[in-house]
Amino acid sequence: TDDNMNVQINNDLVSSYVTSLAKKYNTYYATRSFNTSVGKTVKVEGGDYGWIIDKSSETSKLIDNIKSSETVTREPEYSQKAAQHGANDIGNTYVEVNLTRQHLWVYVNGSVTVETDFVSGNVSTGTITPAGTYMLKYKERDTTLVGANNEYASPVKYWMPFNGGIGFHDANWRDTFGGTIYMYNGSHGCVNLPVDKAAEVFDSVKAGMPVVCYEE
Repeated sequence: TDDNMNVQINNDLVSSYVTSLAKKYNTYYATRSFNTSVGKTVKVEGGDYGWIIDKSSETSKLIDNIKSSETVTREPEYSQKAAQHGANDIGNTYVEVNLTRQHLWVYVNGSVTVETDFVSGNVSTGTITPAGTYMLKYKERDTTLVGANNEYASPVKYWMPFNGGIGFHDANWRDTFGGTIYMYNGSHGCVNLPVDKAAEVFDSVKAGMPVVCYEE
């Protein structure tokens, strides 16, 4: 305040405070303890899922609250939201992808709606499917997946990306799924599904749904 009690707000200090909130409460790229469908608890590192406080928007909103002499209780401004707050921000609706067992489960409100074997990224060529907790980006029917440098073009009926160009899709060119196929004849990184199971997964998932990929 000046001699006439006119108030000036130190925007840098407000921004610093909001940054401290983000460091405390953001869960983006966090390491999570995850209880698997096979009864084990694993640590899952990385991925783009989680809460992100929008520091610029929240700083502006907080300054406006102060200037208006408001006492408020509210959520911060977020640039990305998770299913819920707390240690388990995944909630009970998600896709669980066990890369070791080459098996996945789709949970909706705590109940399994789909379960299937799959084939993930090829270990022998280094095009593995990365572990991490991701957010399903969108889902699309009847599209063609094109590899880098046009090395392949694969028409698929069901496409559900969750990590850049990596996603779930049907693979009608495969006769078998699961086991150790991924070690020597895996995908370019995607999770290949039987056509009928891909249809079931497609019907069960929606954009923003958590996808938990892990190794035991």
